[in-house]
Amino acid sequence: ARRMPGDQYLSAEAARDMVLRATVPATPTTDPSSSSPTDPSFDPSTPVAFRHDPRLQWPSLQYYTREQVESFYRRVAHPVCLLTAEDGWPVDARAEEAVREVLRPDCAERLKGSHHFHADPDTVGEVVERVRKFLGEWGV
Repeated sequence: ARRMPGDQYLSAEAARDMVLRATVPATPTTDPSSSSPTDPSFDPSTPVAFRHDPRLQWPSLQYYTREQVESFYRRVAHPVCLLTAEDGWPVDARAEEAVREVLRPDCAERLKGSHHFHADPDTVGEVVERVRKFLGEWGV
């Protein structure tokens, strides 16, 4: 998180969970029940490798102008809840206000936390509670 822009941070618990989801044993194991670092019986001395889809690093085949993105937002025909984190990904005030003006969220709140506030044990409770409240307001 220190290498990311702004004042982002990540709890040890959230970092651990993300690493566990993103790793696989670096060498094949003979015990298929212990093939995942998330398995409690996984030997922590086993080397792991990060897994990811390399296509995510490719240049995008489609880029959108601000006008095109705003057109997409205007066509959203469902209730919108926009939750942002106090120390989340830095977005300039003009861009954030433009999103709010065009998307017109039914709920827009800034909550405590960083970029991964929805995954951090210190802040996830408030995020979940706000989402539940929003869904309840809309009968979902």
